Amino acid sequence: MKKIGIFDSGVDTPEEIIIAAGFIPYRFFGDPTIEPNKANEHIPPTHCVWTRNLLELAITYLDKDIVGIIATHGCDRTNREFDIWRECLKLDFMYFLNSPRKRDNTALKFFINDINEFIIQLEDHFKIKITENDLKEAIKKTNKIRKLLREISEYRNKMIITGSEFHGLVKDVQKLNKDDALEILKAKLENLKERQPFSKKDYKRILLTGSDLDDTEFIRYIESLGFQVVIDDLGIGTKYFTNDIEENGNPIESIAKYHLNKPIHATKFPSYQRFEVLKKLATEYNVDGVINIAQKFCEPVLYDHPYLRQKFKELEIPYMFTEVTYNREAYKQLSTRFSAFAEMI
Repeated sequence: MKKIGIFDSGVDTPEEIIIAAGFIPYRFFGDPTIEPNKANEHIPPTHCVWTRNLLELAITYLDKDIVGIIATHGCDRTNREFDIWRECLKLDFMYFLNSPRKRDNTALKFFINDINEFIIQLEDHFKIKITENDLKEAIKKTNKIRKLLREISEYRNKMIITGSEFHGLVKDVQKLNKDDALEILKAKLENLKERQPFSKKDYKRILLTGSDLDDTEFIRYIESLGFQVVIDDLGIGTKYFTNDIEENGNPIESIAKYHLNKPIHATKFPSYQRFEVLKKLATEYNVDGVINIAQKFCEPVLYDHPYLRQKFKELEIPYMFTEVTYNREAYKQLSTRFSAFAEMI
């Protein structure tokens, strides 16, 4: 089955449209074990390390089943890099979807119009027809996935599934045929019902936030230092499955409303509303602390940090911020900071 690749830092790409068109939505992830040598020929070294890594992989190796790419405006990096991707990759179909920064009625109309244009472009290029019934069936399928992910996510809080295992599961779902993903999630849920909680090791319960973190090894690394991610607000995490899409009514309008009503991303306006989401999660899950991770040069998360630090201080919830380089060897340099934070909380 052919795939449409997704270059998106905010999980705002409407996967249901890709599914209704008969393709697999395939979100791109990076590889922190490689250097972005070819990407550096096109993008300055002070540009987001993660997005440069994605371009490097796209230039050097692109899955032969990928017949097109959609880039969605999650942050200005993905926006500014789209033309570079078009120049570097030899694909006939590439589309930039404008996900609005605001969340008012004007933004909703704008987003609906651009989604409709995306559908027209898909239909024209691939000589297909995306029907309303196709969209409604795709919505039902992705809602089932979201429901299962919400159920499985709660086992993190019960100390039955590790944060890293769950993170890897969400990554798989964002790459696989959704029918296969459903079967994997159903089997995982049944398996978790038979598991016992972790041993009595004194894990620190944390809320993980910040940039999109697609390297599961990083989550595993901080676990080795005594943390358990019981909840998050990441794109490879709760932002992907917190809410459902309305299954009645106009499917395109429902898809647009779903994306504009998700927990707010640091790149959206007003970004300070993120704190209300984080505060609610920190309280509900009784976390011992909050860890905020910024990928190197991730400006939206860097801008958010002073405000979040002050607000969590007022709540007397321990808060740690660090900027990381997209490189596994670099993770080890953070061990002292993470260990000190674990001792502090």
